[in-house]
Amino acid sequence: MFLAAVRALLELDGRVKVVGATDNGAHALELALAEHPDVALVDLALPEMDGFETTRRLLANAPAMKVIAVSGLSDGKAEAAARAAGATTFLFKGGLHDEFADAILSASA
Repeated sequence: MFLAAVRALLELDGRVKVVGATDNGAHALELALAEHPDVALVDLALPEMDGFETTRRLLANAPAMKVIAVSGLSDGKAEAAARAAGATTFLFKGGLHDEFADAILSASA
């Protein structure tokens, strides 16, 4: 449900272009390598391959890509681990739509 909501909101925002969406880490890697986005918004709680490993693999294959990690956990540990995996930005899932679009624009600048 979170994926559908964020995608719908971002598609309405004329400042960003959504090139794909998935709720699976392995598929996220395939999709990103096929579409070559500037920024990937990666949920840390992905099935098959979690967001930490997805982030590491994305950046190993596309070092210029920026990764924004997203999590429902806000205790600081998830953010530290996401940044250690290579994420440039960390957002709490409770954030507003504008935060997501602004973070994507900031990362791609």
